[in-house]
Amino acid sequence: MRIPYSIQGALFGPVLIGLSLILKLLCPAPVGAGCLTDYLAVPIFLPLIFVYKIVGGHLVMYHELRFVILYWSLVGLLIGLIFDLRNRRFPYLPEQHPPL
Repeated sequence: MRIPYSIQGALFGPVLIGLSLILKLLCPAPVGAGCLTDYLAVPIFLPLIFVYKIVGGHLVMYHELRFVILYWSLVGLLIGLIFDLRNRRFPYLPEQHPPL
C-alpha cells in the first residue's frame, strides 16, 4: 500500500525544516562562516514576509516557526494532491484500455 502523494507532500515541509535546523546545530563551521543550511534558511522563511504584512508583527513574532511549518505543509499538500489527481485512473476512459 503506498502513501498518497498529498500526505507525503504535507510531511515534506516539516521534515525539511527540522532537518535544516538539526544540520545548523551540528554545523562544524565557526559562527561567522557559512553552512549549507544558511542558504536554505532564506527560501524556507520567505513566506514570513507575506504573513507579517497581512497579520502584523505581534502575533507572528511568537509563532514564526509554526507559520512556516504550516505554510510549507499546505504547499506540499497541494502539490501532492495535484499529483494524486493526475495519476488517478478512471476505468471508463477508452484510451487507458488498449483494444484486444
